[in-house]
Amino acid sequence: MRVHITNLYGMAGESTALIAQNDVTKFAKSLGFNELSFYFYNIYSDSPGELNSRLDGILASVGYGDVVIYQAPTWNGRELDRAFLEKLKVLEAKIITFIHDVPPLMFESNYYLMPEYIQMYNYSDLLIVPSEGMRQRLVAEGLEVEKVLIQHMWDHPHDLSLAQAAFKKQIYFAGSIERFPHLANWNYETPLTIFSQAAEEGARPNLSYRGWKSRAELLLELAQGGFGLVWGVEQDPQEEPDYYSLNISHKVATYLAAGIPVLVPPYLSNASLIEEQRLGYIVHDLAQASQLVNQTSPEDYGQMVERVRSFAFLLKEGYFSKKVLLDAVMQVLS
Repeated sequence: MRVHITNLYGMAGESTALIAQNDVTKFAKSLGFNELSFYFYNIYSDSPGELNSRLDGILASVGYGDVVIYQAPTWNGRELDRAFLEKLKVLEAKIITFIHDVPPLMFESNYYLMPEYIQMYNYSDLLIVPSEGMRQRLVAEGLEVEKVLIQHMWDHPHDLSLAQAAFKKQIYFAGSIERFPHLANWNYETPLTIFSQAAEEGARPNLSYRGWKSRAELLLELAQGGFGLVWGVEQDPQEEPDYYSLNISHKVATYLAAGIPVLVPPYLSNASLIEEQRLGYIVHDLAQASQLVNQTSPEDYGQMVERVRSFAFLLKEGYFSKKVLLDAVMQVLS
């Protein structure tokens, strides 16, 4: 018997979907799991026979009764995902679906596909979901899988030697200003640096842009000190779509892996974990974020950084991924 895990290739290097699957696979392979590689392509260029042959090639190393961890979705269309799962059922494989994203919940225009996705999830012997909120939502939509594990947090592997963050009254935001345009209107006392190309609007005194950075470059800059901001696409938290309370933000892991505390809204799925571990502040609006940073003393910041530093080790070494993967395999085989 072998344990396999799917992985994604062919997307842009900065794609969080690709990075997340590659990271999880890296940790899975360190546990001895075998990789099943998917390449991102236009599946509609394939005839049914070509698609069948492609999937047979991907599954060539899978034997009857093996365990297969399916990182969902493959981003190659639900038709390919469904065909892949159906082939696993023929092989009588134990299916662990590791949900990264749920397209019908990400985009309102895709919600009509929800029954089809629930049907695919119900092929699983066990589900790994981002949050308890996501589990409850999928159950409400018709999920029947009894074994469900919660991921809680993304890991962030790296091999960099990062200095301990220094006290700075500075906020960082790692995200495209095109997706979060309201941040271009930043007019608060605490300086905000956005890792994105500059917005077209006129310059603001406490707002600066540093352009896109690679993962290593971003970690090195963040590690100099300050706070990492996680925020939604709208300035008013009451207008946030449900998805922000269901999935897990990659930005949280990036900031924490760099060794700096975070500023997160209360609707974030793992805000309670941040609060319990005292890894930053829960903020209800951007004005409060600026105010809390300004009020933080060097002593308070140093204590937060010490807690973040310990937590960052877990993310660097992939303990969240390894634990949920091992727990999943043990549960489907016991």
